[in-house]
Amino acid sequence: IAAKAICFKEAMSDEFKNYQRQIVKNAKILAQTLMENGLRIVSGGTDNHLMLIDCRELNILGKQGANGLAEADIYTNFNTIPYDPNSAFNPSGIRLGTPALTTRGFKEEEMKIVGKMIADILKDINNENLKQKTKQMIKSLTEKHPIYQDL
Repeated sequence: IAAKAICFKEAMSDEFKNYQRQIVKNAKILAQTLMENGLRIVSGGTDNHLMLIDCRELNILGKQGANGLAEADIYTNFNTIPYDPNSAFNPSGIRLGTPALTTRGFKEEEMKIVGKMIADILKDINNENLKQKTKQMIKSLTEKHPIYQDL
């Protein structure tokens, strides 16, 4: 009961409310950027912190896309999509969310950069040079926005 009380108290704070608003802003910008770069978001965008990319038009599966992104230090989840013709073990989608990036301090401009990197990798999944270049860009972004500022 005490933990729930603390959780509810934190959720009522202006800081937490602003954080939640930024998560949704970031998700909307990320989804928009992905769609502008030729990717299909299953719901046509997002109203919350999550989105689901349909990888079928890219001629890859979600697992292949998620693994390719991981090779570039972008970590996502492969996920089934509505009416997915593939199994849950090798589905057609990739699920993305924005809370972790928002916690790091990413805002709309960084989300546009991340969205472009994700789209580029997924559209050219076997391009090792692109993955290495993306890794460097990710490193630069995360160094500007460390998880723990004092370390």
